[in-house]
Amino acid sequence: MIRPSVRYLVIALGTPMSRVLSRLLLLFGPALLLAGCASPRLTNTWMDPQFQGPPARHVLVLSVSNSDAHRRIFEDTFVAALHAQGVVATPAYPQLPDAGVQPRERIRAAVTASGADTVLVTRLIKIRHQVDISPAPPPPGLFGTGFYGWYDSAWASLPPMVSQYDVLTLETTLWNMHSEHAIWSGTTEAIEPDDIAGFTRRLAGVLIKRMRQDGAL
Repeated sequence: MIRPSVRYLVIALGTPMSRVLSRLLLLFGPALLLAGCASPRLTNTWMDPQFQGPPARHVLVLSVSNSDAHRRIFEDTFVAALHAQGVVATPAYPQLPDAGVQPRERIRAAVTASGADTVLVTRLIKIRHQVDISPAPPPPGLFGTGFYGWYDSAWASLPPMVSQYDVLTLETTLWNMHSEHAIWSGTTEAIEPDDIAGFTRRLAGVLIKRMRQDGAL
């Protein structure tokens, strides 16, 4: 993830408060916007209308990822978040240590060995590259405004700020392994994280709360 740079601000003597506030929004606006988008946002959910319960008793957490390290961090962190909410959970990688697509027989064996009745699978379904440009303020005024007026407007004429980052769309689905049917599914959006464990904790918090509200957990 490419983080925007944040310019420093110098407030000259006699600068009106309204101009200070507008300058703050100009300089820090993109950074504040990105900070607000750092947490995963739940965009869509689906629940099997035929599902009558009971809620998941034991969850096997499986991440679909090309990075073995990221997969293990994700599964361990999500399992810890489920444990913190009183849900029994197991990471899949001890039973499925190999990278890539897993044979059905090995997945079935992993489910049996773990004792799980459900499997929670998270996968990346889309990456959107986002470019945000904050427009530049008007150029400095004429010399007739005096030194202080000219100096204020000179600081206001900083070039536009360009922020570039990737927005990830993730799909998380809870599967009942007795019927092999999906119980619940949700999509989330978030800026590509640097801290996989921290991001997973936030994602798990959003998803677990909603799955419990819907009766899946």
